Amino acid sequence: MAQVSIIVPVYQVEKYIRKCIESIQAQTFSDFELILVDDGSKDASGKICDEYAKKDDRIKVIHKKNEGVALARNDGIKLSKGKYVCFIDGDDWIEKFMIENCMNRILDTEADVIFHGYKQELWKNKVVINIEEKSTSDFLDTLTHSEMSEKMEQLWPYCSSYVWSYFFTRKIIKEERFPNVKISEDHIFILNVLKKCDKISFLNDFSYHYCMRMGSSANRWNDTGLFCQIKMIETCHEFMESFSISEQRKKKLMAQITLSAYSYAIYTFCFPECKISVNEKMRQLKKMKKQLNLNEFIPYVEMKGLSFSEKIKTKMICNKMEILLVLAGPIFMKVVRRA
Repeated sequence: MAQVSIIVPVYQVEKYIRKCIESIQAQTFSDFELILVDDGSKDASGKICDEYAKKDDRIKVIHKKNEGVALARNDGIKLSKGKYVCFIDGDDWIEKFMIENCMNRILDTEADVIFHGYKQELWKNKVVINIEEKSTSDFLDTLTHSEMSEKMEQLWPYCSSYVWSYFFTRKIIKEERFPNVKISEDHIFILNVLKKCDKISFLNDFSYHYCMRMGSSANRWNDTGLFCQIKMIETCHEFMESFSISEQRKKKLMAQITLSAYSYAIYTFCFPECKISVNEKMRQLKKMKKQLNLNEFIPYVEMKGLSFSEKIKTKMICNKMEILLVLAGPIFMKVVRRA
């Protein structure tokens, strides 16, 4: 039985899946099983997966009807057998030491979960136009559950919403599964796992390459986005409730989370694919603000650590000037996409 199960959801990634698979095959740690879940791809992705599986008995392929990345990952979990589990997206790739580095860390610390950094590659017209290293905390190393509670303010910014930036023990995942939502399924899954952790360790490793492309699922309009953000906020609240944190601290943390979710909703309204009227956008934002109880948290919003543009956006939201963001956003997005 393989030590590590690597689960890759695959959908319409024929241009990228070969690099992804070959980067996994090249790992210095070779005791793994690679589970490729073809989520009803209409391009050649599924055939490419089968091609590699015929040549490498560590590779297993699942072909299924298209149901979304959350259920694809769940099917991968069901089939997996490894003592450790990690996820990689089909259009991303990893450097050859990544799995070995995570294994060494998890064995040394006996942690339930490893959180590692990554390189974010911004792609435009098939060219990388920017690479940014996203590190784990410089001051967090390995935390017990009680230490997570004590250092929640420092910990929270590093609780990535990307499931591929984590390396899990199977025992901590147990029966946990991804919710069937289109956005934030990663974040919901991660928070539900982390609240059960006895120990989490951080690894400043940049071996994972997140290839961020305009038009990907995270960078286009989705009409279920508001519902997904509300679901995510509910999970965040449950996560905070699982720790011994004062109400004052909870409100400060929830202010940051809630404002971020609301801001993301505005961001999705700016994509050209979003065809609803300005009046409808404002109606939905008003409804979301009420459901998130945003006005309660605004007094606890802090500007410290925000970039200049984030400060401007935050001040506009806090001063109920979202209409300016809704009007100007689509124009700015068109300029960015043409740049």
